[in-house]
Amino acid sequence: MLSPLPAWPDVLLYPLLAAMLLWVGLTVIVGSLNRRSPWPGRVALVAVLPLLAMAHHELWVVAYDASIGGAYRAFVAGTFIWAWHELAFYSGVLTGPWRKPCPPAARGVKRFGYALGTHLYHELAVLAEVVLMVWLLGGGTNTLGLLVFALSWAMQHSAKLNVLLGVPRLNVELFPQHLRYLGSYWTPRVPSGFFIPSVSIATMLAIMLWLATWAHRLDPSGVRLALLASLVTLGAIEHWMLALPARRTVAVASSID
Repeated sequence: MLSPLPAWPDVLLYPLLAAMLLWVGLTVIVGSLNRRSPWPGRVALVAVLPLLAMAHHELWVVAYDASIGGAYRAFVAGTFIWAWHELAFYSGVLTGPWRKPCPPAARGVKRFGYALGTHLYHELAVLAEVVLMVWLLGGGTNTLGLLVFALSWAMQHSAKLNVLLGVPRLNVELFPQHLRYLGSYWTPRVPSGFFIPSVSIATMLAIMLWLATWAHRLDPSGVRLALLASLVTLGAIEHWMLALPARRTVAVASSID
């Protein structure tokens, strides 16, 4: 079912506000649940399983829905599924086989291997999730939920690689106590050579998506493009903040970007 032609706030304002509210709200929730102990997060992880099932059902229901409503439903579902995986990581349920600080002598590829070991189960769960999403969509045209999940993963891992290779400051004190050992994989320094390409790609992708949004502003597909543009814009801003000088860095705990 097609939607009526959207007005400019439908394309340029409401998607951005929706993405920001979801991003900030779910980030605060995931961070708050794991601030003192992993157990509140683990309880919540199980308690919201019916909502997780509902989110997957939504992806299946709107797989062929090209309307504005279908775009928002897929966006919320994909974002919630990503938030669940992030909660699983930050609560210590899906991390990796290596749950210790980085050995002091580890350098280069060996250090990267230890870092991967802290996330391995999380990565495998994400891969399984992508396969499940593709199966649920069954060739449907509304792939927004899958794109949201995949882009969230890509932007988060781009930020993590930047942190691993070196950034001026990381607020390790914002990590949950049971994940503080992750701070040992980071060394404060000027941004590495990976920073400029990664932040440039994120920024250019955001600009291109906004331009595409404007080009399709009189079409329901413009709303889908605007939702993706909003998500990538938030990820690009997160990347730029990694390069701020230490005394000017704003403390932001990001769990779904």
